[in-house]
Amino acid sequence: MGKPDDDIWTLVAKQVAGELTEGEAKRLADWQQTRPENETTVEQAKEVWRASKRTEPFYEPDVEEGWQRFIFRREQQATSLVKTTDSTRQSKSRSLIWWGGIAASLSLLLIIGWLWQSGISETGWQEFAIAEEETQQLTLPDSSQVWLNSNSTLRYANNFNVENRTVFLEGEAFFEVKEAEGQRFTIFSGSAKTEVIGTSFNLRAYPEEAVSVQVVTGRVAFSSTNQDDAVFLEPGEEAVLTERAESAQKQEITNPNFRAWQNGVLTFNNTNLRQIARQMEEQFGITVELAEPSLANCRYTATFENASPEAVLTTLSAIGNVSYQQQDNRYTISGPGCQE
Repeated sequence: MGKPDDDIWTLVAKQVAGELTEGEAKRLADWQQTRPENETTVEQAKEVWRASKRTEPFYEPDVEEGWQRFIFRREQQATSLVKTTDSTRQSKSRSLIWWGGIAASLSLLLIIGWLWQSGISETGWQEFAIAEEETQQLTLPDSSQVWLNSNSTLRYANNFNVENRTVFLEGEAFFEVKEAEGQRFTIFSGSAKTEVIGTSFNLRAYPEEAVSVQVVTGRVAFSSTNQDDAVFLEPGEEAVLTERAESAQKQEITNPNFRAWQNGVLTFNNTNLRQIARQMEEQFGITVELAEPSLANCRYTATFENASPEAVLTTLSAIGNVSYQQQDNRYTISGPGCQE
């Protein structure tokens, strides 16, 4: 299959943006029908676009800057940004000028470029979708381990670990990435990009939520897909990237149970009962109610491994002056409560 020229990518982007004219639609359709591989290329480009979050509706991409950042990522050398000649810049500007007049975001430009350079358009995809209230452990072709939380999807190209180590995540996953000399492991998740070499970390990127990462071992680079100013995280640190933020915010990990869904360990250290109830709701997919507001002031210290909701509440009842009632997936905690 011949490499699509810039005009074809322009038509794909305009189709995603809903701006194709009748004539342009016919040209794109004709090219797609020329060979089966062409149809696959276009559909996979659209899939990459759907897997990435769109930027703000009024965002106007700086195309030349975007192209330079793409070259930087591909060659992984900062010097590549300053060695481009004036004639090369002019050539790139001419080939990309169509992008200035369409509503496609910079993310589409960068990812489609990466899509073609990495050869994904010719190799196809592997996809794993996890249903509600289920989790699954996967072994990637490079022997890295991934635990997928419920309502999560992981995609990667069939040439993973040959041309690249890049995956797309929607939802939540815990990664144990095997180190491969000279080859980074990259995750696109919502508006964020996470890059590592060999490390373990939790990444959460559900729709309509901020993207967050917590590092357990190694070192992680975390940034917006539209920025190169990554924050570097060490073990015990986390970062959060909201949709409107220009850069991620780094801090110490605040929730000791961030990976409880993956390892089954719940830890409470002088934790109030309101927080315990919320953690149980997230962990077990149940509803936990406090019969009296003052119960929220009661605090507990305990650790549970692979325990059921009943086991947790029975232990809390034994530790403190509380009891609970269960009706289906709804649990109500009762008792005299505690003073602030």
